[in-house]
Amino acid sequence: MEAKPIEITAKAKEEIRRLAPAHGGVPLRIAVTRGGCAGWEYQVAFATAQPGDIEWEEGEIRIAVDRASVDRLAGSVLDYQGGLSGAGFRFRNPHARGTCGCGISFEA
Repeated sequence: MEAKPIEITAKAKEEIRRLAPAHGGVPLRIAVTRGGCAGWEYQVAFATAQPGDIEWEEGEIRIAVDRASVDRLAGSVLDYQGGLSGAGFRFRNPHARGTCGCGISFEA
């Protein structure tokens, strides 16, 4: 098995586990694409893994990371922040030189 390119916190695992049943057993797929106000943006969605994705399971959750995104994600931590305002998945990415106010895009 290949090394996992990102770490998933306990809070993020809990939220993925909560959401997964509504998505028919597909993994949480993570990618980085060009876009957003800072140049790169995270794509996080329950979706079918694509050929070449790095896939693994942690307990009952399945994760897939786009192979083309690995260099921009390596060493990152995926966390989940709850609450009434601004709830959602958050990345701590050692490659991000800056982020935008929306928290979805970053500069690398």
